[in-house]
Amino acid sequence: MICGLLFCVASAVAQPVIPSVRFSVFSPKPIKDVGFAPRAGVAPQTLAFAPTARSPRYEFRGPMPLRFVDVTSGVVVAEAAIPAGIRDALLLFSLIETPASAGKGTGTLRYQVAVLDDSAARLPPGSLSIVNLSGLALSGTVNKEKVALQPGLNSPLAVGRAAKVALTTTFKGRTYQSYAATAALGRSDRALLILFPPFYAGALEVQSRLLIDPPPGTAVVAPAAKAVPPAAPPKR
Repeated sequence: MICGLLFCVASAVAQPVIPSVRFSVFSPKPIKDVGFAPRAGVAPQTLAFAPTARSPRYEFRGPMPLRFVDVTSGVVVAEAAIPAGIRDALLLFSLIETPASAGKGTGTLRYQVAVLDDSAARLPPGSLSIVNLSGLALSGTVNKEKVALQPGLNSPLAVGRAAKVALTTTFKGRTYQSYAATAALGRSDRALLILFPPFYAGALEVQSRLLIDPPPGTAVVAPAAKAVPPAAPPKR
């Protein structure tokens, strides 16, 4: 009886903890028929990409990397290794121009996936973060603050309800405007500006996508209702 009890306790202790992560996806170009298995032993769930916003949020339970498949053929088309410290992630999909065999039975990868920490702690309401994937050295201003962008994800900036962004790059000793726009944020919103390479080779004006929404788990603050003046008393 004692041995049986010890065996039960040991079995309970030995049960591995299955990690879980929540994520949304985004791609600058439409992607269809790509999905993932939320956990072992279940059919793939198709991802719903939105053209100008984060997708709905998904949950995955299992070991990394998180693999994405063509839901028709089952072939692995993308992989994402989400760090253990990230519980809310944004996965940015971009097409691999020359797909290469991934080997080890994973098929041919079609997409490269960048992993961003999308939590409220990393990108809180009232902030703007810029992801520089343009391949250009960009600098300029966000509102009145000077910025010099690093490749990849840059630190968030407090912008309040509006962010006026003006960015330039230098080519052959001359300065050229690469991006200029103003973003309006709601009271609970944060903004993520993603900068992609110029559409034409040799051009210096970057392509962009601006994602604005509240952080995961944040209550949306409704705008204050306008006060309605009392009705005038009827004339006698």
